[in-house]
Amino acid sequence: MLITNALTNWQIPVLAFSHNKKSYMKRLPPDYKQYTDAYFLRSLEILQKEQLNPFVRAQIFIRKGPGKVYGILEACGLLDKFSTLKKNGGIVYALQEGDIYSSDETIMILEGKVQDIIPFETILLGVISAETTKENDKTEIDLAVVTNKMQEIASLVGDRMVIYFGARHWRYDEDAMIASAAFAGGATGASTDIGARAHGQKGVGTIPHALECLYAWKFGMENAVVQATKAFDRVIDPKVSRVALIDFANREIDDSLSCANVLGKKLYGVRVDTCGENIIQGAYQIKGHSNDPFWYGSGVTISGVYTLRMQLNKHGFDYIKIVLSSGFGNSEKVKAFVAAEKELGVQLFDSLGVGELFPVRAATMDIVGVGETSETIWPLAKIGRKYLPNVRLR
Repeated sequence: MLITNALTNWQIPVLAFSHNKKSYMKRLPPDYKQYTDAYFLRSLEILQKEQLNPFVRAQIFIRKGPGKVYGILEACGLLDKFSTLKKNGGIVYALQEGDIYSSDETIMILEGKVQDIIPFETILLGVISAETTKENDKTEIDLAVVTNKMQEIASLVGDRMVIYFGARHWRYDEDAMIASAAFAGGATGASTDIGARAHGQKGVGTIPHALECLYAWKFGMENAVVQATKAFDRVIDPKVSRVALIDFANREIDDSLSCANVLGKKLYGVRVDTCGENIIQGAYQIKGHSNDPFWYGSGVTISGVYTLRMQLNKHGFDYIKIVLSSGFGNSEKVKAFVAAEKELGVQLFDSLGVGELFPVRAATMDIVGVGETSETIWPLAKIGRKYLPNVRLR
């Protein structure tokens, strides 16, 4: 059987996964929410309250390759059990279990209503990342390594918050023990309820790029960050700190200032998660550090964060905290930022989101298209990511 993708006009062979998923279905958890990053659950709450539920296209890739992809069948089993994606006219295209993949190649595409997709990103990425890593690299999680790496990071940053953000990088049913190991090393929070429970807490997190993509579709790229932040403020319990994710449109300074102007003192902080394809707005080469990738280049860099901090201070927003994520499981990066603070004479960040505390072939998911119907999905994604169709998907 063949179906034709409406936007690309390429034909996709369709296979029935169901008979292969039965073994996975027997051991799936009764509920997915405790294993899900808090910001996806809050995104779902916002979308439901705002009655925003267009069709989207989301794609998954693994940056580290080549290798053979695994976890596809279990990911489909999770969707079958918890999501109404299929019922509402959605579809999944994917490489087959054990297929060879290359670095950055699209391994799965989900098309359907956004509310049927957005709350499942954590568990889908987790099983694909873990199973692909285990099968290719013949490795399991070493909890002692997790504790030691977190301990090193926590000791570098002193009394600043360090939140474990790695749920999406490994299996949901092992998240609690990994988070416990991170807490033993000095983590002060975790992104999932099951992980945070190890320390008597609830999962923490505010806004993901996926939510901002929906507001980009509704209000335009230049308004995506501020509109998503305003929606969060309208819907989410006031006890939850308002932290804007400000790198979606690669306008880190402009969008930080816009959110600060709109929310005022209600804005607790901004999170910088600039991807490896982009350079932070306003970043520049600092004398003596021009060849140091921690200081200047793509991703979250010292010069970019320094410029952001100075601009916030200049406009009277010195009270706004800066949260950094992306690559801070690397203690050398943390060490470079802490040393730069002494050299520059300014505190660059107030807390860290830390993910990869163990070797992993981490899968990444991005919304890359939005439309009123499945036939009118149009390319739309955060800056630095784009729709990458793959004729090998079934």
